[in-house]
Amino acid sequence: MHSDHLILEACGRVLDPDGPIVRDHVRKPDRRTQQYLERFDRTTLYYDCVYLAERRSYLFTAPRFLNLWRPFRQGLRVNGKKTRAVTRRKWLRCEQVEVHAPRGSLTLDWQGETAPVAFRDGIGDCFAGLNCLVAVNKNNRLDWIADWAAYYAQTHGAEGVVLFDNGSTDYTLAEVNARLSQVRGLARSAVISAPYPYGPTDRSRKLEVSPRFFQTAMLNIGRRDPLARARAVLSVDIDEIARKADDAPSIFDLAVGNMVGMATLNGVWVYPDPDTDGPVGHAAHGFRRSPDRPCNRKWCLRPGGVQDRFGWAVHHIGGPLQDLFTNQTQVSLLHCRGTSTGWKRNRFTDPGELLEDPELETFWNTRFPKPAAE
Repeated sequence: MHSDHLILEACGRVLDPDGPIVRDHVRKPDRRTQQYLERFDRTTLYYDCVYLAERRSYLFTAPRFLNLWRPFRQGLRVNGKKTRAVTRRKWLRCEQVEVHAPRGSLTLDWQGETAPVAFRDGIGDCFAGLNCLVAVNKNNRLDWIADWAAYYAQTHGAEGVVLFDNGSTDYTLAEVNARLSQVRGLARSAVISAPYPYGPTDRSRKLEVSPRFFQTAMLNIGRRDPLARARAVLSVDIDEIARKADDAPSIFDLAVGNMVGMATLNGVWVYPDPDTDGPVGHAAHGFRRSPDRPCNRKWCLRPGGVQDRFGWAVHHIGGPLQDLFTNQTQVSLLHCRGTSTGWKRNRFTDPGELLEDPELETFWNTRFPKPAAE
């Protein structure tokens, strides 16, 4: 891979929804809401298969296999023979399976048909040693994506972006790639097409398998392939801005310098003017709740560090270690309520009492200046 700005397709496999086997439901019939039934992914066997040349192995990243595991495992063949060189790792919302085999030797026997396993080549060399962002995107406006990347490049020293595109229809991947390639300071980017079901966003109950497989799986593709040798990785959505004082370290430096190799970002929701109708960019968010409404935390970590070993998740990594050793107060998160197209959930409801914050307005005006009038 020689280009500094890549467009790739995740190399997955999707089952026939009317075929003899699909993924079992993870909820009992009385818990299957309309949203769940519309969004639960029963047909993606796996999201991606990448060949990791340095390990001489194929890496599959998948939703929870559940009932699909046995036929998948039994169908793997290396040079036509069953193999024991298979390692499986399960998390709450996804799985990874590594098969040690020479390039081009792996086949899968599925429902009586045997075919070579399609794969893509790894791109870990492209981001080695860089401070990188990772996010999932669907139809976020191109200006938002460019502003987000530019802010992190200029303020925190981000040098690379890995963006998993979840089936955007408002523009092409080439257009996203072109905007990222124009961001000053951004040396590398990869836009990876992954148009699989995002999953239900309603709450799961205790002892239920979470049906929201997609985002965690994308993060773990990042962990094992493009970002495996990055200097540090910040996981933030397009609507999330890590705010720091001018004399504070970057969030990447905080993670690299942490004893377990991770910095947690806590933060609050911020809002546009209450009369705003519909989605707006970051700089329109000059209002706060009174009192502040906390948002979910995010993280930045050093690949190869202690926390990295647990696998990556959206908000929580490493259980109590995250709470004990990674909290910091020098960088906080501003979660922009209106910088969203509502592709995951509707956010344009009355947030309650809002107060205008002059300090917040100053921050936006400084870090996200409006373009000069022509």
